[in-house]
Amino acid sequence: IEPEQRRTYVRPAWVGAQLLSPRQPQKSRRPLGLVLIVVLTSLASQDLALSALRLQQTRVIRTTPFVNKNVSMRDNEGSAYVPRNRSLWLADDNGRAVYEVNHTTGALKRVIGRTQFEAARRAGGGPRAGVDRTRDFESMAYDRAHDTLYVFSSNCCDPSVLPTAFRLKRNAKGVFHVASYRRLPRTLKVAAAAWNSAKGKIFIGHGKNLRTYNYRKNKLGRIFRVPNLTDITGMGFSPDGHFLIVTTGDEQLRRVRWATKR
Repeated sequence: IEPEQRRTYVRPAWVGAQLLSPRQPQKSRRPLGLVLIVVLTSLASQDLALSALRLQQTRVIRTTPFVNKNVSMRDNEGSAYVPRNRSLWLADDNGRAVYEVNHTTGALKRVIGRTQFEAARRAGGGPRAGVDRTRDFESMAYDRAHDTLYVFSSNCCDPSVLPTAFRLKRNAKGVFHVASYRRLPRTLKVAAAAWNSAKGKIFIGHGKNLRTYNYRKNKLGRIFRVPNLTDITGMGFSPDGHFLIVTTGDEQLRRVRWATKR
């Protein structure tokens, strides 16, 4: 790996007190293939400024290939953590798949590939998702209250790519499967997603814009912004929902006090 030849972006997902942050290569022929796990700790109270926080790397998860399988991610994108299984889920847009990984050992548990996503039926009845809804997996979010995973496919580089929200539920065996999908507006871009425990809502972000998303109603909330927050690439809420941690395109980590949006 030649770091000087790469640009990397960090996309966060909270794991208790840990912030799991896949690092994504940009404009590189070879995948970086690493997930950086960082612990975010406060020197005193939660009210301190970000300068009073310190970051400590605890481990690195290899994804090209995974430590226990001859399987590799092609383009690390969004992530979500499921405490019940102690699993880190990773989305791969070029591979059109999501991966369940042991966040401690880095071992690959299972893969849900494009076949299952493309075969999903539209929520409430309708056609299958098809090829064009699986071409740009950008973000994931886990709703802990309803034990549900969401995968968001974004508008990207081709008009034929169809933005989509996929919902994953547990089957009779207790493992996640692709249960259904919802059509999103053709022009919608989704770079990041996260579930807020205090509000009980999914939030999505792109550029300067943040908004809620309700899967059951397939409804997008009104756009709002946080002053001085731009180029959102990833986000995750603290366990209590009081803080939003955001990564940006200029490789900054930003903390937002959610009550005041500052």
